[in-house]
Amino acid sequence: MTDATTRSAAYLAVSALCLVTHNAVMIAGDAAGLPLSASVLLSFCVVVVLGYVGHSRLTFREPMTAGRFSRYALAMAANLPTAFVTVWLARDVVGLPMIVAAPLSTVVSIGINFLFSRWAIVHRHSVRD
Repeated sequence: MTDATTRSAAYLAVSALCLVTHNAVMIAGDAAGLPLSASVLLSFCVVVVLGYVGHSRLTFREPMTAGRFSRYALAMAANLPTAFVTVWLARDVVGLPMIVAAPLSTVVSIGINFLFSRWAIVHRHSVRD
């Protein structure tokens, strides 16, 4: 297997784990009666750590540092408005159940996640990384 194939497989595996975790948190939060904003923030906190560790270790094979984690968290925070608005539209405006709305918001943000993850973890920003 080539290095690119291995990294692609790792990216897909880590991303799938993050996607499943995000959807589980969103659906469980909704079932528990949490406000949408609380579910989105809780999901972010869990998934940002899971994604950073997985992508650092498996996808990009780069050391984990505070600077890289900060960039990764900032990059992934760009998904917060997308997740909130997409779920709000799908659930509260259209009337879809959370079991449909949460995966829909996930699909909307998949492409940008790879670009932001790569920027945060691989790009050489400074010696303090």
